Amino acid sequence: MKILVISDIHGSVSYTERIIEREKPDEVIFLGDGYRDIKESAQFYPDIRFHLVGGNCDYYCDEQERLISLGGKSIFFTHGHRYNVKLERQLNYITLRAHAANLGADIVLFGHTHVPDTVYMNAMIMMNPGAVMAGQYGIIEIVGDEVKTELKRL
Repeated sequence: MKILVISDIHGSVSYTERIIEREKPDEVIFLGDGYRDIKESAQFYPDIRFHLVGGNCDYYCDEQERLISLGGKSIFFTHGHRYNVKLERQLNYITLRAHAANLGADIVLFGHTHVPDTVYMNAMIMMNPGAVMAGQYGIIEIVGDEVKTELKRL
């Protein structure tokens, strides 16, 4: 299973669609800031399932975090602003990591900082794909019990 992870579109719909066309994912997880943008793009890809949350700039979207299961893995995702990810980056995102651990998440996805980052801690994977508006995104591939992550750029 190939999962495209994107965040912080901020109007860059053409980048979003280029990324989807390039990667041809099975699923897309969107982490906020550009909720209307991703809804617009999603209509062109009826065969791809989109999982969405809003960010601090998505005033009209109430859903700020979700916990889903894909490929046998529990994935918690949020924009990150409610978990102080900008302040806690040097501390390995302690508030977000603790919350995700309490939920039993295997994978934690967040945006907000516009800085791509992947942290592996005690079998938990934490990924920030960066900002679509800068051409940045992440890929997660789940095959059996194996999870591979990659941060990419257009």
